[in-house]
Amino acid sequence: MQRSSKENYQKDKLPFTSLEIPPALKSANFSCFVIGESLSFFGSWMTQIALVWLVYQLTNSAVLVGVAGFTNQAMGLIITPLVGVLLDRWNLRYVLLATQLVSILLSTTLTYLTIGNNINVTWIIIIGTLQGIVKAFDLPARQVIIPRLVEKKADTYSAMASHSFLINTAKFVSPMIGGFMIARTGAASCFLVDAISYLPFLSAILTIQIKQVTNQSLTQKSQIWQNLKEGFVFAYQFLPIKYVLMLQVIICFMAMTHVNLIPIFAKEVLQGNAETMGFLMTASALGSIVAGLYLISGQKALILVKIIAFSSTILGLSLIIFSRLNKLEFCLLIIFIVGMTNTMTLASINNFVQLVLVEEDKRGRVTSIFTTGFLGILPFGNLFFGGLAGQIGVANSLLFGGICCTLGAYFFARQMPIIKKVVEPIYADMGLMNQPNK
Repeated sequence: MQRSSKENYQKDKLPFTSLEIPPALKSANFSCFVIGESLSFFGSWMTQIALVWLVYQLTNSAVLVGVAGFTNQAMGLIITPLVGVLLDRWNLRYVLLATQLVSILLSTTLTYLTIGNNINVTWIIIIGTLQGIVKAFDLPARQVIIPRLVEKKADTYSAMASHSFLINTAKFVSPMIGGFMIARTGAASCFLVDAISYLPFLSAILTIQIKQVTNQSLTQKSQIWQNLKEGFVFAYQFLPIKYVLMLQVIICFMAMTHVNLIPIFAKEVLQGNAETMGFLMTASALGSIVAGLYLISGQKALILVKIIAFSSTILGLSLIIFSRLNKLEFCLLIIFIVGMTNTMTLASINNFVQLVLVEEDKRGRVTSIFTTGFLGILPFGNLFFGGLAGQIGVANSLLFGGICCTLGAYFFARQMPIIKKVVEPIYADMGLMNQPNK
């Protein structure tokens, strides 16, 4: 008996050595969904890489590359909050089926136009805009459905952490394979793979079992704007969600935009080339994988708030240090930490929101507000920091973003006692208070 306690202690202290499968992945229902989803993300990220390369090849203009990226993302800020109301009304299975079918059509169209040498920037912007509209429905729907796939509420954290890890893994692998395919066979092959990658997810959507939720607050279909207002009021008045969403906006605007500055940093500060940029991007992506491994290794629901505060602080400080470096070896180490803490912060915020959101009839709306931070805030942050880098230089722009991120983390840390007081009863109702944190 004494030996068993010691083994459990060691298991808690060394989560990376444990071979235990996360509880949510033991569910065939959830595993079927998340594996199919990961494959579809693999294809979609490959398409994003190929589109950037294709626009630059066609125009040799960094400005048009930025415009194409902006049109793909900016639709999120316009329609995503409204999408949340619709997701709380509609059948999520049908929503996801529709978004996958439209995505297949768009990727197939890109493949056809590229193979026939009929592709141009106008077509890319039009299709990119349509992809942005689809994404505004698709990404929140994927998030909303996850808590409804697990049998026990206590497995919600495990499900969200597993979801984040598999998605980040797909994000890590797709640039390497996508770059190889573009070099060997051209961008059309990436678009074709993307179209095919949605098929396993379609199969998963058709076979999974989804818990039914009665949304009594949305029975009056004509009150769509009132329903939208209810979502924003709830997110503002429920202090734990309010504070983490405020931090998320700061991270997306001030810190996550560092990705777009890395090519400029590699060329102007490190005096490098595309290979240098590739090393930096790979190191950052590897950090994301490590963050996902940490979050998936054990039950960390009770310490999510601490993880958010700590990782966002380290993220800001790491950006500050990175902005002062000019040696590739040191930059690789620090950008690894930046990638790790950036992913850890945003994934933990997402996991926390889904965990403490007990009012199912508002899950779609609150999730859409969270998604707006990615699809809406990020492109404006990219535009802002692109202009700022032109005025004060890329290194000083990264320094400014790091300082703002650190200040945001400090403000969030001061709210932790309030957050803890509100969420502890929720954790108790979910049966999490007696579970060990690893």
